[in-house]
Amino acid sequence: MAAPTLETVDPLLVWIPAAWLAALFAHAALSKLLDSALFLQHLGAYRVPDRWLGLLQHGLPLAELAVTVLLLSPWRALGALGAAGLLAAYAGAMATHLRAGRRPDCGCGGEPLPLSWVLVGRNLGLMALALAASLTPADRTMTLADHAVTAAAVLLGSLLWAAFHQVLRQQRPTRFVEKH
Repeated sequence: MAAPTLETVDPLLVWIPAAWLAALFAHAALSKLLDSALFLQHLGAYRVPDRWLGLLQHGLPLAELAVTVLLLSPWRALGALGAAGLLAAYAGAMATHLRAGRRPDCGCGGEPLPLSWVLVGRNLGLMALALAASLTPADRTMTLADHAVTAAAVLLGSLLWAAFHQVLRQQRPTRFVEKH
């Protein structure tokens, strides 16, 4: 029996990350749209030039919604590419501020969460999920059980996501004290 190749990836290994990323981007977009003033504050904290504030305040949530829809459509691979692009941009913005010694709220939605290198790593990990979501699944019809597994995986992933962020919120920044 031949080893599986990227052309024969089981559909669950494509649709679970696609559905989970769709849930993540839907949440991110809705958080930004429902509290547009707070999102504008986040953009200001990231030192976005004034001339770009309006465009990004409205454009980023719309881009996230577009990614959400594409991830759950026949154009899933395009949605995965869009997700990876947004995640790379967010990770880059976070890394830029961390290198400059700034730790504004990440703007991830929910309770405040200061930037950290863990969040940059998280976004890089999410880019790996986007890669999985971009793969072409094997020609196998998804059964009702497959859809139930996908839904359960999205639910479990969402709970783990919330727990992960809660742990990060509990962390206090450490200060390095020089010993003499």
